[in-house]
Amino acid sequence: MLRWAIRAAAAASYKSEVIRESGQATKKSKSAMTKFSRAQREKDMDKKMDYMSEGMSDLAEAISHNSNATEPLAEMSFVASLLAESIQKNLDEQTKDIVTKIKA
Repeated sequence: MLRWAIRAAAAASYKSEVIRESGQATKKSKSAMTKFSRAQREKDMDKKMDYMSEGMSDLAEAISHNSNATEPLAEMSFVASLLAESIQKNLDEQTKDIVTKIKA
């Protein structure tokens, strides 16, 4: 039971990290879209280039946050598989107990 609790806590921690990084990626990509739209409407070439540059920077940050979410997502998946395995073992033991009691 203690192992299960530790694994569940680890999975929750990884989940929080994935959600945070994903949220940052979304925020930065929306910011990039806004800046690209501004650049498209801008007549002044210097301002247009500034907006494009800022948009590209935000886009690069969004990609970085997406990449940062990959590792904790993989860890969360691994921990989830361990949780499923431990739950399956407990279910198998309970099933054996029930069958033994029914046969007795």
